[in-house]
Amino acid sequence: MKAEEIIKQLNLIPQTDEGGMFSRIYTSDRTFDPYGKRYAGTAIYYLLQGKELSSWHALKCDEIWAYHAGSPAIQLLLLSDGSCCERSIGSDLDAGEQPLSVIPAGTWQTTLLKDRSADSWGLFSTVCVPGFEYVDYRQGDPARLMELFPSAADKIRNFGLTVDFQRKG
Repeated sequence: MKAEEIIKQLNLIPQTDEGGMFSRIYTSDRTFDPYGKRYAGTAIYYLLQGKELSSWHALKCDEIWAYHAGSPAIQLLLLSDGSCCERSIGSDLDAGEQPLSVIPAGTWQTTLLKDRSADSWGLFSTVCVPGFEYVDYRQGDPARLMELFPSAADKIRNFGLTVDFQRKG
């Protein structure tokens, strides 16, 4: 399939803050009150194309990424303990890919496709627990993150060598 077909069939729209395309596919009927009324969980389809990326951001909720089709992806995560890790999300277990990536609340994250050619695409879904709310989203600046995570500065810098971190208006 081509990305345009997936976008149409799954009713994906641009994710203006983060990049990529998405469609919310689930919002729990259940709510609770840990820090204001919250849905128990939410889920979206998420599509990246070519050189797009899920730009640096952190959420106040846990997020679980699942790989579905197309190009696998690479995530760079900056954890609250100051450590950094790189994950490969895909279906080739022999190559070290994993079909799921669990990202704890408060973790800075960015994701890009392994195949960054013009026609490439990768389809994922994410589940947030508790459910995602836009007030939970914090945009990250790579330069500032290099200051906050000096031991990961080279990884942050190198991860972005082929990526335009500036949002296009």
